[in-house]
Amino acid sequence: MRRIRVFIGVVLMLGGPSAGILAMRAVVGDQARAQAALLAAANREAEARDFQVRQGAESRAVAAAHLDPLAAGLRARVDGATLVDMFENEDWWRPYRADFPLVRVMVEGRALTSQGPDPGAAVDDLLRRARTQPIGSAVLRIGGQDYVVAVARVDAIEDREAILVLGHPVTLPALASAVAPAAASTPLAVRSVVWGIVGVVCLGGLGLVVSGRRRSGAVPATMIHESTTKFGTPTRPRAVAGSTPAARAPITDGTAFSIPSRQAATVMPTVTPAAPRRTPAVPGDQFGRYRLIDRLGEGGMSELFIAEAAGVEGFTRAFVLKRLRHELAHNKEAVAQFIDEARMQAGLVHSNIVPVFDFGVVAGEYFMTQEYIVGRDLGRLVTRNFELTSAGLPETLAYYVAHETLQALAYAHERHDKTGAPMGIVHRDVSAGNVMVSLQGEVKLSDFGIVKSNRRVTQTQVGMVKGNANFMSPEQARGQAVDHRSDLFSLAHVLHYCLTGYLLYSGENDLDVLYRAAGGLTDEDFAHLEQLPEPARGVLTKALAFDPAHRFQSATEFADALAAHGGGGKSATARMMRQLFGAEIQRETTTEHGAVSDTRA
Repeated sequence: MRRIRVFIGVVLMLGGPSAGILAMRAVVGDQARAQAALLAAANREAEARDFQVRQGAESRAVAAAHLDPLAAGLRARVDGATLVDMFENEDWWRPYRADFPLVRVMVEGRALTSQGPDPGAAVDDLLRRARTQPIGSAVLRIGGQDYVVAVARVDAIEDREAILVLGHPVTLPALASAVAPAAASTPLAVRSVVWGIVGVVCLGGLGLVVSGRRRSGAVPATMIHESTTKFGTPTRPRAVAGSTPAARAPITDGTAFSIPSRQAATVMPTVTPAAPRRTPAVPGDQFGRYRLIDRLGEGGMSELFIAEAAGVEGFTRAFVLKRLRHELAHNKEAVAQFIDEARMQAGLVHSNIVPVFDFGVVAGEYFMTQEYIVGRDLGRLVTRNFELTSAGLPETLAYYVAHETLQALAYAHERHDKTGAPMGIVHRDVSAGNVMVSLQGEVKLSDFGIVKSNRRVTQTQVGMVKGNANFMSPEQARGQAVDHRSDLFSLAHVLHYCLTGYLLYSGENDLDVLYRAAGGLTDEDFAHLEQLPEPARGVLTKALAFDPAHRFQSATEFADALAAHGGGGKSATARMMRQLFGAEIQRETTTEHGAVSDTRA
């Protein structure tokens, strides 16, 4: 019996330190893994905050680049001192004056004016990016201080390249370094617990060795058992497996050794930024400086509202506010396409094109405002007239509407950039729903959301089809490259629809219509055109040819073919609009519920 106790004691004395070393290695390993997880989480959080800060700067820079006074000054070729005076004293720059101590205006690669610290060559990469992308930002080290710097092109001037640079100091979060002290503060307590247990085990083993080497005659038997029981070494190892959880907790629960354990790491909050859910806008909501009056509808990328802006002395004006859908606010491709649309339409200043008056960001949401037209789209006009007369529009009115729309297309198609190169603009969605007719008989082309241009940042890939299949050219329906003659084909469809009240393409679903459009007009369709009176017969037969080379080669040529047949069309259009929609529009405008592209029944 004594030999057994001695053997067990020796095992405990030798095994205790070894077990302690292994336990310490396990604890240190858990601690290192927990610390690594915390550091990784902290880094992700820092990246998320950096993204949010840069996105906010980008939004402010884009809005500032579209300020009319800035564009007017650059068009007037004011000098740098004048610009500095404007930035320091004008009210329109007040929202940016305090927030952005770093301001630069680059014209043709040179700094026209500069305020704040000089970023030097650190900003060159951003300037190069601004020539190919609508927005850009980065965190730069300038004069020993971190700055968030954002760049945006000033597109309102056509003869020179202008880029606005804005920057403000920022303190980057130092969460990763804050984790280390918390993790480093635990090893002393852990070491004390582990080596305390090792000491108890070793003392127990020593007691067994001493008691086992005593002679049985020198010490009473009761003392042997009492001594063994006092140290607890014979029974504790055997009791560990079958003891209660409370008895095992100080030995086996990992959280007792290290606070940043695996379990602790799993309950840490995520640092991935999530877009907050926005309550749907309702009439009466305030959106920046605009009050939302009515919701017109929504499409794949944006929502449409009638909105009102208020000024001094009770001045108010209604606009159509187009807001990028909330779920697309962090989609860079969608944002770039929305900015493209605003930039493109703002640059098209023509009496037959719906103008863009404002563009900006409110609470991270991009928007633009367009002219509020008291009227209806052409599709509603044709439908209402057909319901009453079972016929198309009067010929004079139809030719007038087509001629005015062609004036808008001619202006867009023939646009050149500041270097004199053609911009290659193709609307790609000329349809009855995108031609607006006002109560005064004005005709305006709208919705340049999918326009094709050589100067767009976002480009449609070959094989992708965009547009309204009912008015689509064969090359567009096939996903092939299109030019301005595709718009002329679509406008011819619109003219036919106005004259007859019928669509040339029909099908059970959108895919059937797209297949019809891809094949172009059939012999039966051309036979139908032959039944129309002149000039419709000759004009439509030419404009709807399958081969673009056989169509009108420009919008001006097409418009000239109609010019002599639309005399008095504006007054006739105004009379019909008042007759068909006058009372209805009067009720809407009285209650501030007019429509631009009314999609309601």
